[in-house]
Amino acid sequence: MSSREIVLWLDERWYDALERHLKDETLQERMESFLDELCNHLLPDYEYEQISREVYEERMEREARREADRRFAVFRVTERGEQSCFLMEQPIDLLAAARSMRHYNRKEGHGSDFRHYYATATDIPPDTFDSYAQERRENTGRVVGAFDIDLDAGTFSALNITDGWHSFSVRDVVTAAYHADLRNGESPDERTGRLLDHLSGRELTTQEQAAPSMGMAPTMC
Repeated sequence: MSSREIVLWLDERWYDALERHLKDETLQERMESFLDELCNHLLPDYEYEQISREVYEERMEREARREADRRFAVFRVTERGEQSCFLMEQPIDLLAAARSMRHYNRKEGHGSDFRHYYATATDIPPDTFDSYAQERRENTGRVVGAFDIDLDAGTFSALNITDGWHSFSVRDVVTAAYHADLRNGESPDERTGRLLDHLSGRELTTQEQAAPSMGMAPTMC
């Protein structure tokens, strides 16, 4: 869709006076409404409706493309008896989430709880988290990571697109993140491989997940 810019010059005194007397809208918003009314009154109904429909459909297509291009991660975190769900508009994968767990364990976060480690996160309802987790399973490409972290029980769970949830102790995730970043110059794929190597064989059973752990891992360098 192409657009044309319309430039109007107005004495600053007129501008200031109009802005002062307008209520609940700006001069620009009023001018946009005036242009829409002008189009509605001057154009034949069929032409106005046709252009309105085309503009609406093009806007919907742009929004659909933008939504399809989103890459984000979702978290469900239980801490101090309270549960929160939030979304990060970033492609946070298992390695990045494990790193954040390690940083939080070392008290490098931006607040007193894990939620505040992701300061720009958007809170979402629990059913929205479940919906995005299901989308992660369907591998649409938008949901890069889904994580369920229970800091009270000391468990860290990540959703795999092929075989569902995998749970580990926070202690093991923190240790694996430490080893993943030990060597300089490695690619993210290499670091993720090392992370998975250190988590191999340490997945929690259902019974182990139900039993609360001893809490956070000891701080590592």
